Amino acid sequence: MKTKSTKYILLILLAFVSTSLSQSNRYTKGAENGYMWQAMSEQDLIYNVSKENYLGSILERMRITGEKYPEIASLACRKDIEKIYKEGESNKFSLEDVVKAIDQFYSKNDNLIIPIIFAYCYAIKKFAGASYKELKKYREDVLKFCNG
Repeated sequence: MKTKSTKYILLILLAFVSTSLSQSNRYTKGAENGYMWQAMSEQDLIYNVSKENYLGSILERMRITGEKYPEIASLACRKDIEKIYKEGESNKFSLEDVVKAIDQFYSKNDNLIIPIIFAYCYAIKKFAGASYKELKKYREDVLKFCNG
């Protein structure tokens, strides 16, 4: 009898330890990252949500609340967004194009730890005409932030 109850206790303890000590790879610095983005494509998961709707909700929340992240202000893309609007380029791509650009960004495994908001900014910078060198520098700065 003690052996059976000991086994149950060990199983419960093992389950607790494995779930409490395991760290979700879907978040970096508390923000959803490329792993979460890719999970949105998996039909059987709870996270299955339209990428366009997800991205739209992030952008709407930022627009309505004026949400700012002071610790990452240098990694934002507000100036790039303003440039796109100022130059009348906003009608040359759609939210679907941005989603495709983010999909392409996350097709490289090294980018999966980068939060979705930075992948979005990377795409916006690309649409705004940033050079390869500028995009590379931006990605490096984001990775420093993610790993720091």
